Amino acid sequence: MAERTPPTADLAAFAQGLAARLPGSWTTVDREHAAYADQFPLAERIWDYGHVQWAFEHFVLSRSAVLTSDTGCELVVVDRPRRTREFLVAALQPSDGDVADRVKAPDGIVVDADPARAASAVTDRLLPRYERAVREARIEQVAVAVAAGERVLAEWDAISDSLCDADHWPLDERYDLRQQQRDAEMWAVFAPFLDHGPALVAHAVKTSAVLNPEDRVDGRWAYRLRVLREALNGGTRVQADFKFVTGALLPDHPRAEAAFARAVVERNAEGWHYVLTWMESGGVLVEMARAEQALRRRTDRSQQSAQAQAARAQSPHAASLRAAPTTVTTTAAPPGLLPHDHGRRSR
Repeated sequence: MAERTPPTADLAAFAQGLAARLPGSWTTVDREHAAYADQFPLAERIWDYGHVQWAFEHFVLSRSAVLTSDTGCELVVVDRPRRTREFLVAALQPSDGDVADRVKAPDGIVVDADPARAASAVTDRLLPRYERAVREARIEQVAVAVAAGERVLAEWDAISDSLCDADHWPLDERYDLRQQQRDAEMWAVFAPFLDHGPALVAHAVKTSAVLNPEDRVDGRWAYRLRVLREALNGGTRVQADFKFVTGALLPDHPRAEAAFARAVVERNAEGWHYVLTWMESGGVLVEMARAEQALRRRTDRSQQSAQAQAARAQSPHAASLRAAPTTVTTTAAPPGLLPHDHGRRSR
């Protein structure tokens, strides 16, 4: 039986004060949970494997607030169980796709009821972890999308020849129908990156300057990133034209459905070049992300080693060794060699 957590400090006012102090523009939505089941939708999206998940599993959280930024980041604020002047702040998983298990969750934090101090903690500790986790989740989605695109292309290559004659001319309308199916499948894989692909490319461009020269593969990364940006720009134009055309359709018109279907086919066909370009070069984002992770691990190990050396230098044992007087004994000389003969023997 989940334990009920009684409300203490004003959570709604705290969430509004927190949102006003976070970088960027944020909106808040408050929710009351009349029953334990009311918090399940939030619990399914909590991106935490620590204190916040424990609170959602073992307590009835009677209220919550969701903060959403202008960039799409989402945070949730709930009461901290058994504390009267503390809250829990955690990130929500992106709602536009599954998050791979290998992506490390940006576990939530405990904050004081003071919005100014809480905003400082969220900005310094939670948001950087959240942004990194979102980026890693997007990179995993790129890898999945590229693999899916390769499967679609392989299936098309396997049957396209059978739909053509010896001179590679289509035999009948089955060729066009199968091509439309291919275009639709490829566009569906590509479309999500029209929203978050530009941020991935921008981050890759930014981090390329700090990667080792050998990791930049003789400048080919810069070229492929430029190609990806052009593919996103082209796909965005195609999607904008599609929305313009379909937005002009009258829903009740008898030909509206057929016109919409025709617009979809045209959108997919016009976007084919950009989709194919994205699939062919999207792997560079995965390569650069792996290189960045390797660099971060090396940096973390170096910092940990420096911290360990500093700690050992400041330890009482090290201090006692530095303070101990150095004594010279004559017993260290090998048999048959007097201490004053060391200099002559060494020549």
